[in-house]
Amino acid sequence: VRQLEAGVARAARLVEQLLALARAERGGSREHEPVALHDVAREVLEEMLPLADGRGIDLGMERADSVRVAGDRDALRVLVRNLLDNAVRYTPPGGEVEVSVRPAEGGVSLTVVDNGPGIPEAERGQVFERFHRVLGSGEAGSGLGLSIVRRIADLHRAGVSLEAGLGGRGLRVEVSFP
Repeated sequence: VRQLEAGVARAARLVEQLLALARAERGGSREHEPVALHDVAREVLEEMLPLADGRGIDLGMERADSVRVAGDRDALRVLVRNLLDNAVRYTPPGGEVEVSVRPAEGGVSLTVVDNGPGIPEAERGQVFERFHRVLGSGEAGSGLGLSIVRRIADLHRAGVSLEAGLGGRGLRVEVSFP
């Protein structure tokens, strides 16, 4: 029964990801409007706390400056959720995941940083391709999360960069909005 429940949960997550990708590829669901990005990040972080707690991950908001971006609130929620979901799922127990929203030169920066296994530098460009997965992660997934993040970022004229995370380990994902 547990295996069946896990399979159903994986299938539901895959369908959710495919629908999010389809919405992002058709240009989002709404007109862009001013969105308080710090509020979106805080809401998604609160939703992710039970998963983080269950995995022994210290999930927190490092910085939440009051900033707005022009965008589709629902799409931005999906972007933040995918980044946090990846960080929490791939960071080992006892690890840390930090979220930051702040003004940046010429715009706004959303950063998610962890001290998990990270992504090898040679694969960082490939992880934005649909269904690409880093081998040996030990986590189940569809390989769509970062593809969706990139597409939603593109719709918001934002850039996405990947670097080493906390203490040179893990991953630091920064989404830079104009």
